[in-house]
Amino acid sequence: MGRIFIVAGVVALFATLPGVATAAPSPAAAGADVVLSNETTSSTWTVADYADPIHAQPSNSSRRVGRLQFQTPDGFLQSYILLRQRGTGSNMWIELRIPGRPNGRIGWVPRKALDTFNHTNMQVVVNRAARKLTLFRAGHAIFSAPVGVGKPSTPTPAGHFWITESFASNNAAYGPWAFGTSDYSALTDWVGGGIVGLHGTNEPALVPGDPSHGCIRLHNSDILRLKSMLSVGTPLLVQ
Repeated sequence: MGRIFIVAGVVALFATLPGVATAAPSPAAAGADVVLSNETTSSTWTVADYADPIHAQPSNSSRRVGRLQFQTPDGFLQSYILLRQRGTGSNMWIELRIPGRPNGRIGWVPRKALDTFNHTNMQVVVNRAARKLTLFRAGHAIFSAPVGVGKPSTPTPAGHFWITESFASNNAAYGPWAFGTSDYSALTDWVGGGIVGLHGTNEPALVPGDPSHGCIRLHNSDILRLKSMLSVGTPLLVQ
């Protein structure tokens, strides 16, 4: 995970892990879209510089569907996966995924509201039926591990998400390391509002399986391997 500095409201993010680099997409002609992420082999992410509204369409007059945030509910820097770029006259708009309930929302913000673009060729895929996590780099599997997922009454929600946090855990139930995601569970009264985490466990006999309230559990040895391989901004596909 890159070092994060917040000084006088200005955010500077320095990505230092393999698979992460700054990206500067070429300008789009008016009305033409530039794809910023396919969320498998090539993805773009960033953080917000301003708490601007998020619109349903690339226009200030369109319906508001959210607002850019500086921090996650846990207090980490909030990242966003960027999907498309569109020029509309003199303005440049970015379509992005919106974290929070309900899962799966997207919207548009002005390019000027966002910080430097970062690029990754990594992707995490969690197959709930197979109880398996696979990490891909440029479309090639480089790591896999068994997982525990949500029980039938609180299943791990499926869809396109991304890694939003990476931190050492001080709770034995979460093992030595944890990643936060933009996925939200069926539980709304959980710590952080029900964020689905990807973390270790103090009950290794339950992995693989479906023991959780929605989080994705790994053996502690596997989560520690992921610690050096997985970074904020990496797309997560839950199947």
